[in-house]
Parts: sequence; structure tokens; C-alpha cells
Amino acid sequence: MESVKKFVLPIVLVVLSLIMMMGSTETRIRRASFFSKTIFFPISSSLESIKTNSALKKEVQQLSKQLAETRLENLKLKNTLIASQSQESITFDTGDVELVLAEVIGYSGPFQQRNLIVNKGSLDGIKPELPVISTNCIVGKVITVASDHSIVLPFTNPRFQLPVMDKDTGVQGILQADLNGKIYMNMIKIGSQISVGDTIVTSNLSDLYPKSYPVGMVSRIHESQDYLFISAEIKPFAQVENLEHIFIIKKNGTL
Repeated sequence: MESVKKFVLPIVLVVLSLIMMMGSTETRIRRASFFSKTIFFPISSSLESIKTNSALKKEVQQLSKQLAETRLENLKLKNTLIASQSQESITFDTGDVELVLAEVIGYSGPFQQRNLIVNKGSLDGIKPELPVISTNCIVGKVITVASDHSIVLPFTNPRFQLPVMDKDTGVQGILQADLNGKIYMNMIKIGSQISVGDTIVTSNLSDLYPKSYPVGMVSRIHESQDYLFISAEIKPFAQVENLEHIFIIKKNGTL
């Protein structure tokens, strides 16, 4: 049966060829026109469809390439705009500093205590102990530097500590985080003027940050068990886990 099928198409083509050769020129033209509209139409149509699909595929690929290039260009412009706007909104009255824009490219450590990995390193002039900020809030400090990346210890890590103060009253305390990532201003003397809703900023006692850079807002007040100190729970102005870009403060002068 299979062998018979192999010879069917050649036989049909031979018969059609003989038919096409018979008769006058006008008769052969009429036959050719008839066969092209009936027997050969599906074949020619399929070939044309293949050509059309191939052309469409190439066109789609070209458009996809153009779209990808446009998206990359838009992303580049967006990041440039973010950097420009952020740097315009961050002002220091504290000497000669340079803000290095870095992208958060990974994390290390457990969720509540994890450090940030950013894409700037020693090749960009980054060194350990440099302060790190966002547009709205402190972020942490650089603790480890490689040639092309750095590790940032964020304020949500219990190992991070920083002198802070009440913006309005000047009450001093130490910024610390617990194991759950909650932020507190500790070591506040009993009777100090501090209230829910107060803004907490970096202290003039800090040798890491410029004075008065935003930290967060007091959300609750707690008394210690020995009643010698109070603790203020802080709602930070920035969520570390949501940051895509940060700024590393390079000290070209004295802060």
C-alpha cells in the first residue's frame, strides 16, 4: 500500500503533463488556467503563505528588537532622571561630599538581619565605614568593599547603632533594631521631652552622618523595666527591603 502511494503523485503529474501538451496553444492556455485555479491553487497558495509568514516573522523580530532598544533607552533615561531628582532633593550644609548612586543587586543574611549588596566598589572610590542614605532616610553604612561591589549594613540590622536625636527638642538617644527588624531610639532619660509624632534625625554626636539627616517618626513610647530610661519605637521614613537605589556619601572633605 505504501509503495502504491509513492507512485500516485508522479503518475498524476505525468498524466497532467501529457494533457497539457495535447491540443492547440489556445487550448493548452485554457487548461493551464483551469488547473492553476483548481488543482495547483492549494499548492501555490501554501507557498505564498509560507513566504508571507516568513516576511511577517522577520518583521516581528525587527519590531521586537526596536522595542527592546527603546525600553533600554527609556530605562536609562528614567535612572538618569531618578539620580538627578534625588541629588537635587538631598542637600548638605556640611562641606565637600560626593553622592555615589548605587543599585541594590542582592542581599546577604537572614531576612530581618540581611545586608544589602550594591554594585559600587573600590574601583568607584568606595571605602568601609562610608554612610549610606536614600532620598528620604538614612540606610546604613558600608562594611565590606570589593572591586566591583560593596556590602551595606542597614539600620534594620541589630549590629547597626547610631546616635540620633529629637529634631524639635534635641533629646538624644541611640538608634538600634531588635531581632525582628523593629527600630528603636534607646537610652532616653526619664522625663525627656519626646512624644509620639516627633521626627527623629541624626545627632550632632554622630561621626558617621551629617547632623539632622532624617531617620523616622516616633510611633510609641516604652518605659524600661528599671524605670531609668524610656525607649521610643521609630517608624522609619524608608523601608530598606523596598530600596532599588541608594546613595553612598564619599567624603571629599570634613563632615
